[in-house]
Amino acid sequence: MIVERESRGAINLVAGGMLAAAMLLYLRRYVGINHDAALYLAIALKDRWPVIFSQDLFFAHGSQGSYTLLPWLVSRLFDWASPATIFLTGSLISLLAFAGAGWFFLRSLLPPQQRYWALLGVLCLPSSYAVIRIFSYGEPFLTSRPLAEAFCLLGVGLLTRRRLLATGLCMLTAGLLHPLQALGACLVAWPWLIAQDRRWLHALWLSLPVAALAWVGVPPFSSLFQSFDPQWLAVVQEFTGQLFLTSWHVQDFNALAFDVVILALARKTLPQPMSGWCTAGLAGLALGLLATLILADGLHLVLPTALQLWRAHWLAHLLAMASIAALLYRDIQSSTLPRAFCLGLAVLLVQGPAWVWIPLALLYAFWPRLFGGQPSRIQQVIGVVCVLGMLALLAIYVANEWLPFRMAHYRLELYAIDRRLLAFPLLALGLPLLGITLWERSSVKLRMVLLLGALLPLTALGIDRWDWRPPMARLVESGHMTAALFGPEIPRQAQVFWPNDIYPTVWMGLHRAEYFSTRQIAGVVFNRATFPEARQHLDRILPIIQEDLFCQGQPQAQRERCQLDDDAMRNACQPGPTRRPDYMVLPYRQPQQSEGHWDFIDPATGKPAVSYWLYSCAQVMQDLDARPRTLSR
Repeated sequence: MIVERESRGAINLVAGGMLAAAMLLYLRRYVGINHDAALYLAIALKDRWPVIFSQDLFFAHGSQGSYTLLPWLVSRLFDWASPATIFLTGSLISLLAFAGAGWFFLRSLLPPQQRYWALLGVLCLPSSYAVIRIFSYGEPFLTSRPLAEAFCLLGVGLLTRRRLLATGLCMLTAGLLHPLQALGACLVAWPWLIAQDRRWLHALWLSLPVAALAWVGVPPFSSLFQSFDPQWLAVVQEFTGQLFLTSWHVQDFNALAFDVVILALARKTLPQPMSGWCTAGLAGLALGLLATLILADGLHLVLPTALQLWRAHWLAHLLAMASIAALLYRDIQSSTLPRAFCLGLAVLLVQGPAWVWIPLALLYAFWPRLFGGQPSRIQQVIGVVCVLGMLALLAIYVANEWLPFRMAHYRLELYAIDRRLLAFPLLALGLPLLGITLWERSSVKLRMVLLLGALLPLTALGIDRWDWRPPMARLVESGHMTAALFGPEIPRQAQVFWPNDIYPTVWMGLHRAEYFSTRQIAGVVFNRATFPEARQHLDRILPIIQEDLFCQGQPQAQRERCQLDDDAMRNACQPGPTRRPDYMVLPYRQPQQSEGHWDFIDPATGKPAVSYWLYSCAQVMQDLDARPRTLSR
């Protein structure tokens, strides 16, 4: 009997790990050096090749790279592996560390089985928080955020176990990686500590030395009491509006309110210490939002705005997603399936029109008072209606996803419809929970069959499908692109403009400084002087951006014949008091003489998918000056 129990325990451990890993890999597929990962790449490139990249606009007046240790670590690895390998491997390590640390934290909060459901809630339910189009925890690309989140989760797990010194070391490490995520986690951890011992209120005395450092002008504390001037504020609000609560969209507050409701329900109904952490999540979130509203939106103070204290929402949102799964476990185990279906439908409706989930959330919250503890006909009717509602939403979602998949010619490498469908919360969480139910009702022999015949292939397929880089991203990261891609080698001191460049093609592919892209002004809140120069660059190439958008919106036959007009080319390339781009990469055959030509070959068809031409601004001006101005579009 003891041997059988040990066998069951070992099999459960392996199966649980494989299921969590499979869902993690399926739902958080690797998209390459994209999003903020491109910024970390640039900082690492500048650290390794300062002669080339120091002149890039992103570094002209400093960057946020001085606040994180990760780019320095990445640059040290360039002698051992390619950036593509480093970022792919680092992304996988970050994800696994995040999941492992999440399990370590939740394991200290909930009873067995319920804690595993909570982990699946964290991994499978929507991870977006704050401005939901931008931020999410456990990101599938290499930045310091998922690593810092992993150390924060490890830290709060140790804190729950009363290991204060180890907690401090973890939070310090998280702060060295990403101080904003660490500060957000500390805003949640502090109320939890106060609830255990009110003497932790004395931590407020730490504000005095911080204020003193600000008063004597020690950076970065010197900007603690500094307000944005009108010009700087306008730029920050235009390009990084997510820093201000008053710039958030209604859908952001819709998701935020749902998290608040779930945490409020969980703190009343889930066991300790989970309920205590839900209370701390609510308190930390309130602190972060209120401080942001007063200091950033109200007083427009520079450092408090840059600290983004609303980031406490990342840990509060994680607790909310874990709580949803824990509440579902409780309802299913107590045979109140209609109530579980009610919560499930509410979760799905959060992603729809704002506030439509509120009636269902209220019904779920007051369920015991409305129906008592006995099943009834009306409960069954409500359950059936909720199930039909979830299935209807699933059908609508599938129909909406099928159209872009068809437009991608049913090619999974261009549109991962398998991942898109699985990301729907009903499937993302429902299928694993259904598998767990089947597993728990199986014998040891049948579990071995399920382990080898289902979980192992699913995990292997998840590993195989995890790398979901589009063909262009793979080429950019492959190292096959060089500064001589178009023929002549682009000089080391050159700045290159590549419009509509969604991948860091100039930085990584051509290994050169970029003239302008929106990602270069991501840190404008940290450096006021960045934007005046960025505005000068933008003024030069804005007509080209507008012409390019016009051409890209045309049917393919017209788009292939499209050209940018002479005035747009002249505005970008004419000499003047501000620096012009040295080279431009355009997907158009211009009347001006090009320096070279390159075709991107679609690996699936073996045919050119798009062609690019390299133009030197010096040569463009020679050609424009040699003939009258014409509109060539």
